[in-house]
Amino acid sequence: LCRPILKEILPKPSGTTIKIWWKTDWKRQEVYYSVRLSGKPVAWFLVGFSDHGKYRGSDFCKFDGANVVDGYIGRGLAMETDIQQDCVFYGRNKNDGSFRFMKKFQTCDMRDYAVEVGTTQFVVATGIGDEKYLTEATVSKEITFAHLLENEQRESWLSDEIIGEQIVIAASVSTTLTLAVNAVGPLRKFEANITKGNEHLVHHMEIYQCENPGHDFQWLYNGDCNSEHKPRETHGCSKVIAAWAFGAGPVVYPPEAGMPLGGPGFYPYLMVEIHYNNVERERDVVDNSGFTITYTDQLRPYDAGILELGLIYSDANSIPPRQSAFPITGYCVADCTQNFPPEGINIFATQLHAHLTGRKLWTSHYRNGVKIGEVNRENHYSPHWQHVNMLGRPINVLPGDVLTTTCVFETLDKKDFTWGGYGIEDEMCVNYIHYYPASEVEVCKSAIDNSTLRAFFEQMGVNPTMEISEMYKAAKWSRERYSNLQELFNVGDLNMHCLQHDGDPFPNHPSGWQHVPQPEIRVGPFDIVRPPFECPAIND
Repeated sequence: LCRPILKEILPKPSGTTIKIWWKTDWKRQEVYYSVRLSGKPVAWFLVGFSDHGKYRGSDFCKFDGANVVDGYIGRGLAMETDIQQDCVFYGRNKNDGSFRFMKKFQTCDMRDYAVEVGTTQFVVATGIGDEKYLTEATVSKEITFAHLLENEQRESWLSDEIIGEQIVIAASVSTTLTLAVNAVGPLRKFEANITKGNEHLVHHMEIYQCENPGHDFQWLYNGDCNSEHKPRETHGCSKVIAAWAFGAGPVVYPPEAGMPLGGPGFYPYLMVEIHYNNVERERDVVDNSGFTITYTDQLRPYDAGILELGLIYSDANSIPPRQSAFPITGYCVADCTQNFPPEGINIFATQLHAHLTGRKLWTSHYRNGVKIGEVNRENHYSPHWQHVNMLGRPINVLPGDVLTTTCVFETLDKKDFTWGGYGIEDEMCVNYIHYYPASEVEVCKSAIDNSTLRAFFEQMGVNPTMEISEMYKAAKWSRERYSNLQELFNVGDLNMHCLQHDGDPFPNHPSGWQHVPQPEIRVGPFDIVRPPFECPAIND
């Protein structure tokens, strides 16, 4: 399959547009690219690959009209040449003027990018002369995002929109949560509908199904999630039926499952929650973003559901400054998955999500303590381009299985702790998994147990009765103590959110979902390499 991945990606002042197509040969582990330029002529162009959205250290293939050079971006953004040349030039198409080249998935060259499932961060640049540095004024450059290796499904049906109505985005704060409650007309597909021009402001959105409050009520509400005027009845809107984050495409349900809407006892109201990220404090911005849902009146064999995995939104899960790779894992423990249907659940789509310091994210699947696979992985995560990964075949998770979601954070440029929380300047680590048949479990997430964390700070001479964030601030930190905190996250007891659709925890747990031991997990005999962030050791 050959399809375009980038369109009009260079800044307009350059006057040049680059479009890239690609074809993947899985058997030979090779990607074939076709690059077409239009507009203002250039002396050279390059197509590169960045590990985490930075120019320096990126791998590239550079074309000057006749030759191709395999190189990397070095100090001062200089374009350096690799010792080993791995960009294979296949010539120029005389009909459309496109350039064709090939690179292998992996070359085992320390300067080269290894193509993996998940996000690929592209570097594209052009120049008009013999420029040596990407910093030169005559160079146009940009980083953009795509998926080279993915599964894709396409269908179309009847559709409807669930959107906010004339929401004015607050300019006084950088992060705003806004609610819009709408009436609705089973769900086979959903996709985001972002107001044109506001793409940089809408960070993520969720749709919740509302419960019947038991009395007459005027539901239609548009306003701040934290407003004192928000109707208390909106607290009954807690069942997630759709979620989106910037960069994500549509979610198409498999033929055997759909998200149920309607039927006996169905209360016909949905709530859209929109998270705005107005970093520049723009004023008088009006937004009508929301979702377009596609539905059918033909029932499918299974009802689908969405389950939220990962870390609880809490400052207990906070990240020290100046860390190159600080992992934290959220657990969905066996006591919670015991509430799955007897035949288990089948995951067909998954969306990993973190904020600005997230670098690597993945969810692992354990059975009887042994890792049997991964649900999804993003080794080159960017908060600016996120993706719903449609799985090639569903993953069956049985009652008693364990799901772990690990995020590796980088805080080298931070002077203070990064708190776990909702704001864009805070951090989170979640995976929204889409599955069937629907279960009663809405959320399965963890944090370090509060009493365990307080005992840790008390040993450091900090008053354990303080608020958690204040304890972090009051402690005298060192490299060794940062390491001790990481060890605590790796081995300490957990607070669990094992929540039902109404937001309440499942009852009758022996410890009330507190002081829950971390599950004993290990890699399987088929895994030759130990995963260091999930199973740490001194030799990491």
